[in-house]
Amino acid sequence: MFRYSADRLPVLVLLAISALDFSAYLFLDSWWLLAAYAGLSMYPKAFSCSYNHHHQHLSLFTRWLPNRLIEFVFALQTGITGNTWVLHHSLGHHLNYLDQAKDESRWMRDDGSRMGEWEYAFKTALTAYPRAWQVGQRYPRQRRVMAVMSALTVLLVAGLVAYRPVAGFLLFVVTPLSLVVGTALATWYHHSERPTDSHFVASNNILQKFYNVLTLNLGYHTAHHYKPGVHWSLLPKLHAEIEARIPLVAYAAPGMPWKLFGESPRPLAVPPPVPVAEVTKEDTHAEGFGLVGEPSGI
Repeated sequence: MFRYSADRLPVLVLLAISALDFSAYLFLDSWWLLAAYAGLSMYPKAFSCSYNHHHQHLSLFTRWLPNRLIEFVFALQTGITGNTWVLHHSLGHHLNYLDQAKDESRWMRDDGSRMGEWEYAFKTALTAYPRAWQVGQRYPRQRRVMAVMSALTVLLVAGLVAYRPVAGFLLFVVTPLSLVVGTALATWYHHSERPTDSHFVASNNILQKFYNVLTLNLGYHTAHHYKPGVHWSLLPKLHAEIEARIPLVAYAAPGMPWKLFGESPRPLAVPPPVPVAEVTKEDTHAEGFGLVGEPSGI
């Protein structure tokens, strides 16, 4: 059922976080204990946000039903419903990230200056669903899936809030919406200050081990954009294959709180990248931008 066996442990972690959420939802009556749990839970849910990103590039399972069911788990933790990142990120940002006038996750203001971290985070979070919907004009089938999954998620959250209002609101409204902002804040480090027409220069790579354990190798960002449908477990290998093409300026330190766990190593010396003309469409687009193993259901 799993597309890659490497996903077995991360799925267990994801479900364990969900089990903790529902335990707090059902058994904690004190609003301040619920608030404390909700705040602390955002740190492990950074993993959930990254994993949701990976899933919407390359689905976890070979069958549509478990893929759709796991998307409800992702949505309750991360605030991003099924297929929203497929449209906004896979079919939007990945196609347009070299053009800041079109990029759905653009970090550049209209005047060409760089947005600050929080400005970028709030703008990206507030526009995430509208931009995903707009991208869906070109992909109506994918937008229908987003619409159905979003509507079902809203109904599920409404039921949870109705049954236990304080717990439901704190755990399944405030926390996931906060993590949409948190996800955007984390992505500011991926491309900020990398205006270029080269796939090998346009991303910031973060090689700190803890960061890549928590995000499932999202720090190998050039490799991820080079082959977006490559499974997260294979990104270090792909990075090693193209490392000679990545310049030193395309390596960065992680933000808070990840920087507390050590510096991000950089190569000692790297040749300049190959010209963008040597990167073919097949190189960068062959994996289908989130459509690999696309479930055949809704």
